[in-house]
This record gives sequence, C-alpha cells and structure tokens, in this order.
Amino acid sequence: MAGIHVLHSHPFTSFDETPPSDAKSFIAMPIPFEILPQLVGDKFRHRLGTWPLDVANWLPSDAESALTIQMKQKLLAHRRDEVVSLFSGGDDAAQEAGELVSQWAGAKSTSTGIDALVDAALLVADDLAVLKPVMSSDGQERLLFVAGVVCGPSRWRLADKMGNDMIEVHAPVAKYAEHVGAGVDTSLQRLSVDRPVWRSNWIIQDHPALFQPVIPPLPLLKRPQDLWIRMERQTLRRLPVTGGVLFTIRGFQQPLVDYLQRSKEIAQTMRTLLERLPDDVAQYKSVFTYRPEILSWMNQFC
Repeated sequence: MAGIHVLHSHPFTSFDETPPSDAKSFIAMPIPFEILPQLVGDKFRHRLGTWPLDVANWLPSDAESALTIQMKQKLLAHRRDEVVSLFSGGDDAAQEAGELVSQWAGAKSTSTGIDALVDAALLVADDLAVLKPVMSSDGQERLLFVAGVVCGPSRWRLADKMGNDMIEVHAPVAKYAEHVGAGVDTSLQRLSVDRPVWRSNWIIQDHPALFQPVIPPLPLLKRPQDLWIRMERQTLRRLPVTGGVLFTIRGFQQPLVDYLQRSKEIAQTMRTLLERLPDDVAQYKSVFTYRPEILSWMNQFC
C-alpha cells in the first residue's frame, strides 16, 4: 500500500515497494571519505560548511551511479508527479539549469523548461533543485524554490517545497532558522557564477530507501545494528542568465554497522556527534528514539 514502509535493504527500491530478487546480493559501497562529517567546535550547531567546488569534478560517477539513474528512470516513468515539480515562472531557470548539467555531462539539451531539467537529471546520479530570484511585494528579492527533479527525498515531499524560500523550505529542521537561516540567505545572495561551492550533511534512518518522502508514524526497527546512515553531497552553482541557483543533491546510504567498522576515528566522531545533538535535532534526524541504544552498542567500534 502506498505510504507504508516496506522493510528491505535496497536503497534503490522505493520505501513502499519490495526489491527485485537480484537486490539480495547488493552491498552498499562505502560513502565517499571526503564528505564524511567532521567535528567542529565543542558543541552542536548547524553550519553551512561550504567548500570551493572544482567544476571538473562537479557531479562525479561512482559504483552506484548506474543504479541511481535506473531508480530515477523508474520513478519518472511511474511516479513522475512525486519527483518532478515546477512553480509558476520557473521554466526559464529550470531550462538553464538543465542545459548547464547536460553540457557538463557532454550532451546537447534539446528540450525546454522543466523537460530540460528532467533530461539532465537522467545523465547524472544527483538530484536537481532550482532556485530563482523573485521580487516580493515589499521590494525585496527572495530566492524561491521553483523547479526540481528530486528522486531521493529524505522524508519530505517535493511539491510541498515549491514557491518557498530557504527559511520556509527548512522550517521542519530544528534550530535551522536560529543557527544558519540568515547566513544561508546571505551566502546564496553572494554566490557567484565563477565560485561554486559544495557541502555535505548526514542523518541516521531506520530505512535505506533513497526515495523516501514519507515519515513513518512509528520507529521501524528495534536493533541499532539494522540502522542505516545517509549522507548527501550537495553543490550550489549560480546560473548566469536567470540569476538563479542550481542546488544538486547526491544521496548515499550505508549500513550503520559497516560505516562504524571503517575506522575507530570514524566511529568516535559519530559517537560525539550523536552525543551533542539537542533532542529536537535528534528527533529531526530520526535518531532520537534509537540514540540510547546506539550509544551503548557503538562502544565496541570506538
């Protein structure tokens, strides 16, 4: 039934579907080392944490790219309304973003509007979200979410975000506005065409599906060793013609036990990050219910 989580271990199968039989042999690749979380300061605080982006390595391929693109193809064929959205007036920015990605991937874009963005999204493993500057009634410019092809939502619905600015988009994120809301807006306004950036974030979830727009009403698992860690590599590029911003998102999922086994340092860092999370942020990151058991269980890796 749609909307009900089906327990499985295949990130490229939707949260509410049963994986194909050949998915039983799937082993998740290690999440790229360069995007793993680091300790900053001595207490929790949301941080934008951007780094200069080498455009030559903008949207790299890896061992899971083909599986991710196959997942996109299936979602676009059968659940397009859930993974593609366009806000009024966003056609030109969507087309410019699509052309930019296609050109980088070595393809010529022949579609227009949102279709150009859809075509581009099938050339890379990353999801594509487009912001566009719009003048508000009070004469202030706001960057609004106007177009997206997002096949890996982490418990949020694409259509719910359309037409919103960044503060509104991140309203469910505990302490976002308080910690980084103004800073994100300022950074986006200052983002220049010739200085793209990248960042990453992490979350622990009780389901591995990349396509997971629904929050389960109750915890899905009982053992911390069955949890997954999800990380995203995100990039931001200014669009030179429309003045919009293309925000790309590449999601990775790895079993938490495999992640912690990578090294003692990695496990210790995750333990400290979990200990520092305020309760409301832990709740947003889906880990609040599991945290006591995780902290006890993960001692063996630290």
